[in-house]
Amino acid sequence: MNNNILLMGNPNVGKSSIFNKLTLSHEHTGNWTGKTVEIASKKIVGTDYILIDLPGIYSLSSLSEEEVIAKNTLLFEDYKKVIYVVDGTNLEKNLNLLLQILQITKDVILCINMADILESRKIKIDTNKLSKILGIRVIECSTFKNTGFKELIESLNEKTFSTFNYSYDDEIEEHISNIKKILPEAFNNRYLSLSVICKDRSLIDVIKNRYGIDINDKNINDYLMNINGEEISDRISLTINRLSKEIINQVYTNNSDSKCFLDKLFSNKIITVFLMFIIMFIIFFITIILSNYPSELLSFIFSKIEIVIYNIVIHFKIPSFIYEPLLFGVYRVVSFIVSVMFPPLVIFFILYTYAEESGILPRLAFNLDRVCSICGCHGKQCLTMFTGFGCNACAVVGSRIIDSKRDKLIAILTNSFIPCNGRFPMIIALITMFLANSNNKLLISLYLCLFIILSIIMSFLISFILSKTILKGYSGFFVLELPSYKKVKITKVLKESIIYKSLSILKKAIKVSIPCGIIIWLFTNIKLYDLTIFESLSHFLEPFAKMIGLDGVILLSFLLALPANEIVIPIVIMGYLGLNNISTISNYLEIKNVLINNGWTITTAISTILFSIMHFPCGTTLSTIKSEVGTKWMIYSFFIPLICGIIVLLIFNIII
Repeated sequence: MNNNILLMGNPNVGKSSIFNKLTLSHEHTGNWTGKTVEIASKKIVGTDYILIDLPGIYSLSSLSEEEVIAKNTLLFEDYKKVIYVVDGTNLEKNLNLLLQILQITKDVILCINMADILESRKIKIDTNKLSKILGIRVIECSTFKNTGFKELIESLNEKTFSTFNYSYDDEIEEHISNIKKILPEAFNNRYLSLSVICKDRSLIDVIKNRYGIDINDKNINDYLMNINGEEISDRISLTINRLSKEIINQVYTNNSDSKCFLDKLFSNKIITVFLMFIIMFIIFFITIILSNYPSELLSFIFSKIEIVIYNIVIHFKIPSFIYEPLLFGVYRVVSFIVSVMFPPLVIFFILYTYAEESGILPRLAFNLDRVCSICGCHGKQCLTMFTGFGCNACAVVGSRIIDSKRDKLIAILTNSFIPCNGRFPMIIALITMFLANSNNKLLISLYLCLFIILSIIMSFLISFILSKTILKGYSGFFVLELPSYKKVKITKVLKESIIYKSLSILKKAIKVSIPCGIIIWLFTNIKLYDLTIFESLSHFLEPFAKMIGLDGVILLSFLLALPANEIVIPIVIMGYLGLNNISTISNYLEIKNVLINNGWTITTAISTILFSIMHFPCGTTLSTIKSEVGTKWMIYSFFIPLICGIIVLLIFNIII
């Protein structure tokens, strides 16, 4: 007997929270960054049932990877029952998918989540009447008050069979009847007939691959020749929308205000863009202010540990060729990355996650859809762009929420223009040393925001160019269900920002930085014709680097810092001072003196900042791109920002 229970619903309905309550697990949840693309499964507490958490989707079309996964699971996998989760405050839109699911399976439980919010907003749902209309069990739940879950688990043992049926117009019904006669008996059902009429290639391919049956034979092709699949699909959607409204009118009573003050504010696109920059400025300002102290503390601790390790290896007379690459290469690079990268990463993601969970950030992204449309990219690219400020690798994974492959590729190829937290320390350091007084945090933050605005403009500009060249095509529709404003649980914010985001990113950065430490040590300790490899390569790169406002040491430092952008400046200092291991100088005044003594000017500093915004992604991001979309697009993602950076620097230095 199959004990699988499918958990389904739109994004932002609290589906993952329901999963965690029923299984006593701690799956990562979130509002809008596509965290449930990968399927999670676990045993429901106190039962033998396995709960399978399918991706949050809006329909059973085949526009996105999530929709294909959910639809194929419903049609072709074995399961006992479906738990369909809805947000009670937005029941009408949530019902659309339920009506589609009921065409495939009749054994469904409707779980109305956020019952506590319904009560606070004076929203009433007649669950008894809704249950009679749909012919299924309807249960109200609240993860906040922990209510409804006992009833939900008990209902799993009940056998339900929905008697709810609905018809389309006569023409569509005639098409369904005709296609059912042509289809093989094993696939002779109403939903598959609709999918064939709408020319859903994904289902036809799945049936052929899984069962070796080609249902798209000559008879079907001849029949479909004169049918407009898109028009039929639109008419089906209109029918489902009309049914949802009819059901809502019978069971739903909303006594709350139609629109809160914040939604009225965020509905103004001009004000929203202004608010976006204000919020962005506040996040970066707080990050700059608070990250210095823990960074200095970690740096101090790591330096003391290095001294202890050094004394131990000297005491035991360990050969230098063994301990130096490990201590002055690997350990020093890793410790520098941890101390410089981790504190601002944690602080940024705490603020970022708070804005996300509160419902503000999704609205900011939603209002940039018009800009995305003009630039030929998908509206959800705004979401990956925001994520990129924390980590470009996270943004690449987050691009799974974008429906079409073309739009997803544009988002991935342009996200490296968004400076991540790994690049912020260098950008802030150069702003502090050459553009603003170190005590003027406000001015530093303003300069940082100006460079970030430039990076956003470049991201949209390259998106536009790609949409007109190698990635021509039409952008998909932007469907983003805006979550309700809500009080944010600080414990949840801390868990997600530190464990799921910051520590996960740091772990990947450390993995790719270990070989980097070895390579840097080898480059600065192996000599060829009286020059180290580092010196030889920097001299070779010098003529080209000078053309773009840099020098050979700076350019080579960017190349060696491929695993992690945090170590660009330390490598630069190491190269200028002729050291044989990475520099540990952290005082801005000392660093500035070294840079000025080696020919740095304000122009050099700005050129370096611009190149840090527009150059190849870090090793972690490149490996993530390869795993997501393949080697070909990883190569594109390496060269596109690099070429753009070189062109921008050439123009900048010609003008200056």
